[in-house]
Amino acid sequence: MPAATGLIHALIDRLASDYAQEQWRAEIAAAREDYFTRAGKVMEDDQELFEARVASFLEWYVVERPLAGGPPPIMRALEAAVREPPETRLALAHLATSSHSLFDVVAVSEHSVELEDVLGGARYLVVERRSTAGFHQGDIAEARVIWDGLQVVFGKTFLFHPRDARDEALAAIEAAAAKGTDREEIMFQLSRLHVRWHRHGHVGAARVYRGGA
Repeated sequence: MPAATGLIHALIDRLASDYAQEQWRAEIAAAREDYFTRAGKVMEDDQELFEARVASFLEWYVVERPLAGGPPPIMRALEAAVREPPETRLALAHLATSSHSLFDVVAVSEHSVELEDVLGGARYLVVERRSTAGFHQGDIAEARVIWDGLQVVFGKTFLFHPRDARDEALAAIEAAAAKGTDREEIMFQLSRLHVRWHRHGHVGAARVYRGGA
């Protein structure tokens, strides 16, 4: 029974709300500080960036960050899902096994995007029924890909690195990987560079990314 993409996205929102309740307030506050320290701090007046980065934080908090020294919220929800409908349990499982990485956009069609994972080497054909208008061949993007039971789909959030810093971004990724930096930290390093570039008014992307995080 395939899980609907809309259900997977709705579960991200539901878990973000559930694990922001009073008993988890200290946890989500600590997670937020950790995330924005590592990914680059953004302020509410950074309107172009702020909402997208908060959404990215919530997705990371729900799916990846250990909670109270144990598994992340998604795994706790999956373990507690005995009484959930089968389609919800399946959607939780798909979300738990999703892949968050940096991707090179290889090709774009009306309703699909072909990606190469620049950190892991896998290739994906991702179905995007909403619109692929924001994707361009050669983009380097941070994203989450999820098998929904029938096809590979995107998570809710993206971070597109500037196109005129493509070579510098790839060089930074290669250098970090050569040092043994783990994939999460590489994504955080690139995110910090993106925030720095944003603060520079979207100019000199190649120079900013060449400078490193």
